[in-house]
Amino acid sequence: MASKIVTFDPDSGVPYGVNLTIYGGSDFVANLNVKTTSSASFDLTDYSGTAAMSKSVAVGATLGITTSFTVGFTSAFDGKLKLSLTGAQTRTLSEGRYYYDVLLTGDTESEDILNTSISVGSTAGIGTTSFFLNKTTNVAIGDSMSVGAAITSVPVVSVGATGVTIGVANTSPLEIFPGTAVTFVRTGTATTIYSLVKGNIYVYNPVSPTP
Repeated sequence: MASKIVTFDPDSGVPYGVNLTIYGGSDFVANLNVKTTSSASFDLTDYSGTAAMSKSVAVGATLGITTSFTVGFTSAFDGKLKLSLTGAQTRTLSEGRYYYDVLLTGDTESEDILNTSISVGSTAGIGTTSFFLNKTTNVAIGDSMSVGAAITSVPVVSVGATGVTIGVANTSPLEIFPGTAVTFVRTGTATTIYSLVKGNIYVYNPVSPTP
């Protein structure tokens, strides 16, 4: 039973490389312990996964899906999932090298913590509803916006070239200073699919008959 530690960085979009071995005729289980880039357990709550393998015929070429794995979450909160095949499935595999990958589907609502803040020389608050930002990339009407701890989870009602406006009733009685972090939660976005793991699998044929 293989157990591998996998680093998952959704922002990079680069799958983690893991090579595995299958012994034909025996049950196959690979446990993946998914970690953040800071080595903490990655919370996979509300995620789902698929995994499949394909016979390699040449460098960079495949013959399509040979077998799909069963993907289960043994503890989603702790970032623990497993790939499995039954002995009946592995016995049908021809010996040789295969490619495989694991894809994860995230939540339909994604949080973007942007590299953005109230622009230098500007303040906001005390009834102000418009905020000038260093950038407004990916911000849309209907998104939820938070400005530091002063304004939290309020709707964006308009987006300009350099700033956004929130609902009139959602202001702060306090002055908000330049450099205050701004967070946007995007709404209505499509489900995000991540490539979690990619690698090679070598299959060894069994010698003994099925017990």
